[in-house]
Amino acid sequence: IFFRSRMSTYEDLSNVVDVTSLECLNEKPDKNILGIFPPSGSVLESDCDEQLLMHIAFTTAVKLHSLEFVAPNDGRRPSDVKLFANMRVDFSEAEGSPATQQCQLEWLPHDSSRMKAVFQTKFVKFQNVKNISVFIGSNVDDGETTALSSLTMFGIVLSDMNMSNLKKSG
Repeated sequence: IFFRSRMSTYEDLSNVVDVTSLECLNEKPDKNILGIFPPSGSVLESDCDEQLLMHIAFTTAVKLHSLEFVAPNDGRRPSDVKLFANMRVDFSEAEGSPATQQCQLEWLPHDSSRMKAVFQTKFVKFQNVKNISVFIGSNVDDGETTALSSLTMFGIVLSDMNMSNLKKSG
């Protein structure tokens, strides 16, 4: 899957998400973060309140262009989202510290039961991302829990070129 924007093409970064290090704070045990990454197809839902804090690492550095959120078509859809590039934050830091970028998600119909929102990053702030913390502070109806069906990140994978492996020619 590719995301086209002006003259560049951005790829789905799911294949470089380090699923072994995925972590989400305040998730329901039976509706956890693994549910929003392929091939699961289940739902991530918050446990005690509407907040979720996801820590996502990549197996290689990326340039992060955008995040596509898909959620159930009800009041549990995320509303306020903060991104922290190359920072691992806790709830108090996520609430009180300036984010690399934040926005209010604008939702559009995705299919008969789900909605979709795209968070386009300020690309210059997300050029060499090794991990990202995604803080969902509220949902659209200020309900008790927040739910997310999928999260797809788009960008460019940076190559891991080891300069010491290059041989002098000539």
